Amino acid sequence: MVAELTRRHSQLMPFGARAYSRARRVGPRADRAGQADRGCPGAMPLFLALLCLAPLLCPSAHAATDREHLAAVQRRDRVDLAIEKGLAWLATQQDVTHGHFAGKHKNVYTGLACMALMASGHFPERSAYGDHLRRGVLYLAQQALKNKGYLGKDGGRMYGHGICTLALAEAYGMMSAEADNRAVKLGLESALKVILGSQATANNKHRGGWRYEPKRGDADLSATAWQILALRAAQNCCFDIPDNAINEAIDYVRRTYKDKQGFAYQPGHGANSAMRAAGVVCMQALGADKSDEDTVKVNTAAEVLLTLNPSQGKHYYYRSYYLATAANMMGDKHRTALLGKLENALVALQNQDGSFKKHSGHDGGVYSTAFAVICLAVRYQFLPIYQE
Repeated sequence: MVAELTRRHSQLMPFGARAYSRARRVGPRADRAGQADRGCPGAMPLFLALLCLAPLLCPSAHAATDREHLAAVQRRDRVDLAIEKGLAWLATQQDVTHGHFAGKHKNVYTGLACMALMASGHFPERSAYGDHLRRGVLYLAQQALKNKGYLGKDGGRMYGHGICTLALAEAYGMMSAEADNRAVKLGLESALKVILGSQATANNKHRGGWRYEPKRGDADLSATAWQILALRAAQNCCFDIPDNAINEAIDYVRRTYKDKQGFAYQPGHGANSAMRAAGVVCMQALGADKSDEDTVKVNTAAEVLLTLNPSQGKHYYYRSYYLATAANMMGDKHRTALLGKLENALVALQNQDGSFKKHSGHDGGVYSTAFAVICLAVRYQFLPIYQE
């Protein structure tokens, strides 16, 4: 009876809830090549399962209540539709032979496109764009192995390397075939070695951070944030990341804090909105927000999320990514203050064909569209790295 009701109800779920249901059927994101079980972050949470099934399982529920519930479950707002249009456009930008997405930095754009697909609830080979996701992930894994782990040789440097490594970590264990999971594991391992091998070690203000190139030198929070997210995602996959690397990274982020302002691009610099949000994301992702001193740093930096106009600013999509992620991690107050305004701003930038306009910053096309979709899809909290 329950199985039949679940089957019937899954046909009425919006895409996101169906993605949870698919993950539940597929099972844990375990590496069939021998890596420790990652768990099942994509499984439908109990509260959502009960919410979805309660009207069907409760015999005393009024028919009108059932209809209202089912209508609400399958209702999609304009953000959901914008995500769908963006994904449909992204799918047209993939080289189906090689797996990369179009643009001047193929690795970076492929990493971002894969993140957009996963953040929207897609799984390799098990959803509408599952084949696109599989091709993209395997392309990244192949590039990592081809270039001794470094994914920034396309011009994306360590920024791109962090993005691509994060994409591999989030895809790890999701592949249907054992050979595919092995390939992702090998590519991810080699990419992680590059991150760990290029962390600044000099006994100065840069210690613990990362910079533009894969070598130990100076550091900035912008490049460091991507490496931190990649390492944290790898920890979620049960990869062994040295405690010292994490502790040094936390200390570096702390040193970028400007008193009564928030986090800055480098220690001693003034804070800006993008770096304030990036610092919040780093501290939250690494769990470094528990002491009174760190809590003050995070809360002070996060104040920008409560009043910021998200329709303007330099490096627009890059900044929007950190704003959306930080607001989601901070909880209901910050989500309520920022995400609705950011969603309105992003949806207004969407073209008729589903792509998103360049605005300010690096590029349009796949870059702006993938970033926009990732920002909009934060509301789903499908990927572990973006969960509160």
